[in-house]
Amino acid sequence: MGIQTHFIKFHNSIKLSKTDDAYSDAREKDSSITKAVKAAFKDESYEVIDDFIQGSFSTDTAIISLDGDFDIDRAIVIDSEDAPDNPVEPKKVVLDVLEKRGFTNAKIKKPCVTADYKSQNLHIDFPIYKKSGNSYYLAIGKRDSDENNREWSIADPKGL
Repeated sequence: MGIQTHFIKFHNSIKLSKTDDAYSDAREKDSSITKAVKAAFKDESYEVIDDFIQGSFSTDTAIISLDGDFDIDRAIVIDSEDAPDNPVEPKKVVLDVLEKRGFTNAKIKKPCVTADYKSQNLHIDFPIYKKSGNSYYLAIGKRDSDENNREWSIADPKGL
């Protein structure tokens, strides 16, 4: 048996896609949480114009982790017209939703909001973007960042 055969066997044992049965519970949670984030953004008058998966699931390179943890990177895009000047404000909305939904260690990091689900092996990151024309801007800043340490930074989240 050649090395390519061993590689294919190994790859098939670790690969994970969005449609795999092993991912179904995480997929349901992701869908439900995304719906709650969109509703919270609507309450804040941030029009969500798009959402999409980033990271390994978007590039079909996800693998089954040794600890069984699913890592979801869910981008939320709001219309630039509705975006606040302070990019941390929509991150606070996401943080509130995640804390109310049973996530632990929820925190606002510089590029995203991140948390772990209590009763399931699920880790989720929510980067927030605003879109103006064809340009995306990533919300950069931590919870208490001053105006010198937060910004809407030009980004290309779909460029891969």
